[in-house]
Amino acid sequence: MAMMEVKLVKKVELTHDVFELHYKLPEIKEMKAGQFITFILPGVWGRSYSILELIWDIVVLIVKRWPEHNGGRWWSIILCDAKLEDIFKAVWPAGHFVLSESTENRLFLWTGTGLVPLFNMILEWLKSKNGAKYQLVFWVRYMEDMFYVEKFEALKKKFPDTFYYHLMTSRSEEQWNIKKWYITDFLSPKVVSEYWEYYLCGAPGMIEWCQEKLAQLWVEKEKVFFEKYS
Repeated sequence: MAMMEVKLVKKVELTHDVFELHYKLPEIKEMKAGQFITFILPGVWGRSYSILELIWDIVVLIVKRWPEHNGGRWWSIILCDAKLEDIFKAVWPAGHFVLSESTENRLFLWTGTGLVPLFNMILEWLKSKNGAKYQLVFWVRYMEDMFYVEKFEALKKKFPDTFYYHLMTSRSEEQWNIKKWYITDFLSPKVVSEYWEYYLCGAPGMIEWCQEKLAQLWVEKEKVFFEKYS
């Protein structure tokens, strides 16, 4: 990995505190779905963010802005408040949270911006058209924290026999296509009988709850892959 400079060329506000950020690379690079880029920021060696998508020389991220009164992750404020054409030093790609070589059915579970590496994995394998079933479960607390629903629906229409998704909230009223559940409520003997591998990404608590539930359902730990964010 070598140090490079990346330029912010596009910023999209997905929710009140979640942003889609596009950075132009100095050259076209290759990566594996699930890997991350590390920004070298003042006062800290680096902060890493999973890559949502790589489009030629544009790397796309999704970053949650954490204000001081809610955790104070100042590095996220620097990235989310940056102006177009701002330049950052970074190194990439890195990370071992990538898909196995299996071609069996997979279930993806995430909360919030834990979407990013898993969505990248799903896009990569749907393009391969190997016929396996891929299902995602996206859980947030409130409806206003939900994003990318239109992208999920577009994938469902494009890959009706292989792509499925479920949306869940724990504190909003149930709607026609969104269950008012906790993410572990989705896991059942019937569900685990349909999948070979499980990919989890989100807050540490969510990861631990899902691991515990999957263990109770006799899923081998070797079939559970995860990445915690902090």
